[in-house]
Amino acid sequence: MEHLDFLIRDLALILVVASITTIIFKKIKQPLVLGYLLAGFLTSANFSILPNIMDPENIHIWGELGIIFLMFALGLEFSFHKIANIGGSAIVTALTVMTAMVFIGYGVGQLMGWSQMDSIFLGGMLSMSSTMIILKAYDELGLKQKKFAQLVLGTLIVEDVMAIFMLIVLSTLSVSKNISGLELGGQIGMMLLYLIIWLMLGVYLIPTALKKASKYLNDETLLIVSLGLCLAMVVIANYMGFSSALGAFLAGSILAGTVKGEKIEELLHPIKDFFGAIFFVSVGMLVNPDLIVQYAGPILLITVVTILGQMTFSFIGVLLSGQTLRTAVGAGMSMVQIGEFSFIIASLGTTLGVTSDFLYPIVVSVSVITTFTTPMFIKKGEPVYGLISRSLPKRTLKKIKQYTSEKQNENEKDPDWKEFLSKYIPRTAITIIILICIYIGGIHFVAPILDHYGMVMEYAEWVTAVITIVLMAPIINLMSYKRNVMYTKLWLKNKTNRLPLLVFRGFRVVVSLFFVMLTIKTMTNIPVWILWIISLVIVFFSIKSDFMISHSIKIETRFIANFNERILERKKKEKGVVKGYRWLDETLLVEEYEIKQILMDEPEKNIFARRKLGIQIIKIIRKDHHINIPDIRAGVREGDILVVMGKKNNLESYEMSLENTVVFSKRKEMLTLRDYTYGQVFISTDKENHLLCMAVNVTNQCEFCNKTIQMSRIREKYHGFVIGIDRGALSMVTPNKNTHIREGDVLWVLGAQATVDRFLRDGILN
Repeated sequence: MEHLDFLIRDLALILVVASITTIIFKKIKQPLVLGYLLAGFLTSANFSILPNIMDPENIHIWGELGIIFLMFALGLEFSFHKIANIGGSAIVTALTVMTAMVFIGYGVGQLMGWSQMDSIFLGGMLSMSSTMIILKAYDELGLKQKKFAQLVLGTLIVEDVMAIFMLIVLSTLSVSKNISGLELGGQIGMMLLYLIIWLMLGVYLIPTALKKASKYLNDETLLIVSLGLCLAMVVIANYMGFSSALGAFLAGSILAGTVKGEKIEELLHPIKDFFGAIFFVSVGMLVNPDLIVQYAGPILLITVVTILGQMTFSFIGVLLSGQTLRTAVGAGMSMVQIGEFSFIIASLGTTLGVTSDFLYPIVVSVSVITTFTTPMFIKKGEPVYGLISRSLPKRTLKKIKQYTSEKQNENEKDPDWKEFLSKYIPRTAITIIILICIYIGGIHFVAPILDHYGMVMEYAEWVTAVITIVLMAPIINLMSYKRNVMYTKLWLKNKTNRLPLLVFRGFRVVVSLFFVMLTIKTMTNIPVWILWIISLVIVFFSIKSDFMISHSIKIETRFIANFNERILERKKKEKGVVKGYRWLDETLLVEEYEIKQILMDEPEKNIFARRKLGIQIIKIIRKDHHINIPDIRAGVREGDILVVMGKKNNLESYEMSLENTVVFSKRKEMLTLRDYTYGQVFISTDKENHLLCMAVNVTNQCEFCNKTIQMSRIREKYHGFVIGIDRGALSMVTPNKNTHIREGDVLWVLGAQATVDRFLRDGILN
């Protein structure tokens, strides 16, 4: 009973003090979060004038519940439909800000001589703005419906989602000193399994169960069911080794997709407010004036870095996403603070015991200062825009207007953007996970083995760094080199797409650079400027080297073949049996363009840009003369008919590139390669002018075996080119020139009668 008395007394104290402080802050039009932080400080052992709480441990437990219900409420506001409607601008802005601030935060920590883990957590804390503070400021200033405000709110949603995964990564890094790479891979696998279970529950089970029970659900029972699901997901998450915050967030996002989502959010509101208040009060209890005085310099430095860094990189991110200068300034002047997620990250570091005691109060102090300054910066948005637009040279303003648009939000609803992101995001996410596994595996598996076998530790560290980077190189190439077809199409379609596309590409390069630098920095003590040079060279080689491209293609094709083995085998059996089956020469399409007028000098570079655009000019008809498989030396003349082969999206991109080079007209409807080759008899009766599609079986005696397509010299020696490879059940259409040809492959080669004759002469065709 005595323990209960302490609990009731402590709750009474903090709620009475919090009620006074929040009313005062409401009166002076400041965020209530600051009132809760002040209440926590006033009732803590760091402030002796008022009575102190008797059992801080109880309050911290209630604070943990506060985090759970805050994250549950955040999940209720989240849905994949909302993410899908956000658009590329919010994603580009979030990526720009978070990537830059993680690096800047880490650098500032290292500059001040902090430990590596303190610096990493500082980077995470500085990378996210406060949804709560910005929303509050927008409501008070009546700016919520402004275009820049909508973009900022979309960016904050992306940041919140990325913060969930940041919590997982930070948790893993915190305990990585005691786990192997295999165990880390297991943790990531469990995370993916958890997400799959979440999706299954969200899509199939929960909405159905709520519909069936709807007649029994009044406000009371609905609230109990929702809280039960929330806490059950928290227990499952903890059991699987993840944070309570992740479990609560996933529970909320499951319910967000149901018809009861809005009602649950309404019912949860007072509970979230109550426990959220206790969480922020518990944060305020950690504010130690002695530590603040001691670390006044770092607090001021981090405050300035936060304001300038968030402002600058959100401005750059919005501008890079194709939005106007006015929108970029408005967004930049809004995102100038850190908030609730920074507290959660700081709490994680403290709970795991991997961060120093001074970090928490420093972050709280920075948050308090930036919370006060946020409304002032938002109000100055328009004057700052006017100042910038008057100060910038007219040439610069003209360039900005050329690559930005007021209609960028509408442009991003283009289905081509959705298709691009549907391929970009999974590839990037999977390769980052693999890079994390390689890094942890190298550090905690390779190095101890070398040390165990008696290698001098200094040499073992260098060897480990080399092995780890060698393993990373093809994965970096997989992530960074390959541009999908939609990249080129979007680039050519609209100039305002170009800056966001460059950001997406640049993000992959920055991630690659980060992992290489992290590996070298962990295992060696070389100077920073040498580290930068070595890392840049390694990443450049990994992305551009034909050797590395060849190896990454091997990895990717093997992965695809193994992952889809059953599907591919079924499709293989369907060849020639199922009516709807598409053979390789039915997948590729052919279009004819007649050149009416040439608009530029030396147009051949654009017209023959087959590697960049993924197309192949298979014939030029110049009056009565047919040039089969032409190269750039054939040139282009007015009146020529270009016969171009490729996939549908590649041909659409090619047409857009031709518009700035020549005036042209389409000769006829698009045909499949098979229909085109069959129909050549109606164009010319001379068989020497006809193109033929051949299937070459590669044996171990074949001269092409174990060579790349480029090294096989099929084009130079036989005047044909490879349009596809059948490897078992896997078909590769228009493969890269660095693709290895293996025994058992079937090469699809396009060429003229002369190509067939040379193949027969050399015994390549039987």
